[in-house]
Amino acid sequence: MNIRENNTKERNLKEKIKNFWKNYKKNILWVNIGSCTCLTIMNWAFFFLGFVNFAIVILFTVFYPLLIILGYYIKVSKHKNIIAKIAYIGCGGYVLGLIIWLLTGYVLITAPRAPLHDLTTVLRGRILLLLVISSYGLAAYIMYRIGKNRDWKLASIYYIEK
Repeated sequence: MNIRENNTKERNLKEKIKNFWKNYKKNILWVNIGSCTCLTIMNWAFFFLGFVNFAIVILFTVFYPLLIILGYYIKVSKHKNIIAKIAYIGCGGYVLGLIIWLLTGYVLITAPRAPLHDLTTVLRGRILLLLVISSYGLAAYIMYRIGKNRDWKLASIYYIEK
């Protein structure tokens, strides 16, 4: 009798697990919350064991839940096309801006034969900061124009799921 009860409990548990994974899209928030909790506990354990730096632990503890919340908001939002455009401009502008900034910073300031190489360190730092701001602005504008010319076809991938 006891063996039968254990078998039925195991079958019920297996059925619950199967149903959970069948309804994975409905339960994606709970899966992400569980993974966030496990990652946070694992990072803090690695910190106390001395494997991970404190800054990395704080970074994952703060930003990973924010990414989960942002992803969930994008998934349930009614303004998916607008959010996709913002993400397209933001992420593409960040990558392209970083490339522009690295190239212009190297050519103008850090290369041995650069025209601004002989300036003081403070002035070079300020010029690099201005280059960061201008390169990200330029890259965001470029991504906006590319997206507008293509009618936001790449940015509206999320919009297909209706």
